[in-house]
Amino acid sequence: MAEAKVYISGPIVADSAEAEASGYGYPYTTLEDVTMQLEWQKPFDSVRVVINSPGGRVDVGLGIYDYLRSLPGVTITTEALGQCSSIATAIMLAGSVRLIHQHTVCLVHLPRGGVIGATASEAQKWADEMAACQQKIIDLYVARTGRSEEEMAAVMAQEVEQSADSMLSLGFATQIVQPVTALAIAPPKNALVQPKPAAASSDSALTTMAKGFTDFLKSIKDAVTNLETAAKTNLSVTTTGDAPVTLTIDTGDRDTYAEGDAVTDAEGNAVADNSYALTDGNTITTAAGAITSIVATENTDSATNTADAEGVTQLAEAVTALAGVVTNLAKDVQAMKQDRTAITNLTNKVNSLVKSGGKVNLDDNAETRNTTSDTTEEGKTADQLAADRRAARNSKK
Repeated sequence: MAEAKVYISGPIVADSAEAEASGYGYPYTTLEDVTMQLEWQKPFDSVRVVINSPGGRVDVGLGIYDYLRSLPGVTITTEALGQCSSIATAIMLAGSVRLIHQHTVCLVHLPRGGVIGATASEAQKWADEMAACQQKIIDLYVARTGRSEEEMAAVMAQEVEQSADSMLSLGFATQIVQPVTALAIAPPKNALVQPKPAAASSDSALTTMAKGFTDFLKSIKDAVTNLETAAKTNLSVTTTGDAPVTLTIDTGDRDTYAEGDAVTDAEGNAVADNSYALTDGNTITTAAGAITSIVATENTDSATNTADAEGVTQLAEAVTALAGVVTNLAKDVQAMKQDRTAITNLTNKVNSLVKSGGKVNLDDNAETRNTTSDTTEEGKTADQLAADRRAARNSKK
């Protein structure tokens, strides 16, 4: 296991808003800062808390103390470096091992606060709360330092800076960190002059270099051979369909899968008993997580295309037949138009005959003649026939 490290720097506040309202610049420390620093470093079996703080909120400082002391099975080491004052001294006492550097400044004092515009009862209530807070801190100091309550209360009432030695004697620290001193150690007299090794001959040096180069080439060759003969134990395949999935087949040292190979899903679990159509054109059937059969996937697209082609052919034949019907209807309509024209011509000829009293040729192929100038079947003109009728009427009279 590793040792986690927590830094408690600057004033101890409830949150960033309080730090800004109090005019504190960064750094400052909240209870959440401490918990998050440890959360990022899990797992760990020991914690080192480095403290450089003037103190701050009593409730937040005691919260940090309680949190550190509540970590199960974890050894806590606190280290005062630079400054450790006010409620920060309570956090220092959370460690079973408490280190302090020689020039660290510490201040142990009574809790302070105040009220403005309070009534006598309100001020008395606040004073009672301050007294309870003070007693809580004294009890913590006594429990962790082993000193008496009277001694701790007296130290707090003095409100003077404590040195590292004083913090050690009061029980706040268990050890003073000593500076590391670099030492220059002279070698033994007989080690000052070492005999020079015998110079290696040029032939021996060349032989050593050649052997080293040969060994290097051999290592490269062995590495390439291992890559070429590396066993392919897994083969990834993909299913077809609207929601394709990737399956892994354990092929051993083969490039292709076969019956009996194990099949797993993306999570490494054996696939369900089923048939799986693959994009390589095969369908595998599995049972108990292994391939039981491999068949070519039926080409449903080809069958669909054939059916579509037959449908198109039938449609084309139907369109051709309909075109023939339309053509026949067009011919019938044309014939009807011709018959109507013939009837109209005949009607016109009859009307002309009635109006003129003469005869007309009813042959459609003959040209219509003027009844006033053309001859009749008897060789007389219409005028002559009219004169004959008038003469007949006169003779009867």
